[in-house]
Amino acid sequence: MYFTQVHEDAIVKCCSTDNWREKEELYNTLIQPAFSQMVDKIVFTYRFTSLPDIDDLRDECKVYLATILTKFDPAKGSKAFSYFSVITKNWFIHKVKQTTKRNKR
Repeated sequence: MYFTQVHEDAIVKCCSTDNWREKEELYNTLIQPAFSQMVDKIVFTYRFTSLPDIDDLRDECKVYLATILTKFDPAKGSKAFSYFSVITKNWFIHKVKQTTKRNKR
């Protein structure tokens, strides 16, 4: 399992601390590897592999997840894995729609 309670706790702690060194350490050691595997699994599960430049899009999505990391609010009742996996899936669906729209022109 690539997204465990340890990763959940790391995200919650990262969102709640103001210490940038601690945030960086949590992100580099626990969060980024989990995000990377999550994005890869979603790409293959939902067959987004047919998108052009899928490797670049995967990297772009991972950067996007890093930029919105602190928007996660555990007080709203959702788990970090659910929150970020839905965002990832929707991000790729948006890219599919953009690609389809471009191809129809």
